[in-house]
Amino acid sequence: MVQQPAFTVRHASVVLVSLSAIDPQSIMPETLSNAKIVPADWPSNGINTPFFALTQYQNGVTIRTEGNRCLFQEPIDGNLRQSYEIYPIAQRYTAATMLVPYNSIGINWLLEANVEHPELWMRKKIIGNALTFPGFLPTSLQIAKQLDFAVCNLTFKTENARVAIEFNYHFQLPHNSPDEMSTALDAWRQCQEHLTKDILSQI
Repeated sequence: MVQQPAFTVRHASVVLVSLSAIDPQSIMPETLSNAKIVPADWPSNGINTPFFALTQYQNGVTIRTEGNRCLFQEPIDGNLRQSYEIYPIAQRYTAATMLVPYNSIGINWLLEANVEHPELWMRKKIIGNALTFPGFLPTSLQIAKQLDFAVCNLTFKTENARVAIEFNYHFQLPHNSPDEMSTALDAWRQCQEHLTKDILSQI
């Protein structure tokens, strides 16, 4: 019986995409604490430049804006969790910025699989015998599937003697409504269940 590789979750993240540029001031530490989006007692520092803005908390949570994208990221370096900091933060942020026309959202995880010979493993496990160029080994691969609730995008990369797997669950928000956004953010549990039962269990 082939042993399943050991997986380590590096981080979880949420990406909000707007039709227009996102105000960098909306993610500055004082703005987030005054609006009760992030607890006021979280130590933080912020950077605001003409190109991007970043707020980083001592617990590792980061919030970044660049153009029309806003990223909430939480370090894990362990197993999948039953709860995360970023989802309620993102819910409170979108509620506070409800006039911003968000048109899509991504719910994401980055995992690493600890395997011997990552390129050989990826060729055998993910690609099979479809590779037709002798002597070449895959170093990256992207695949996608339309699910009932989102589009699942998977990216496999070999790096640092491991296979990195990026999970992206893409939700389109055709009506740019707060209800759509809230429903998509609440679907992170459904995404994690799919990740665990339909993908990791097959690897």
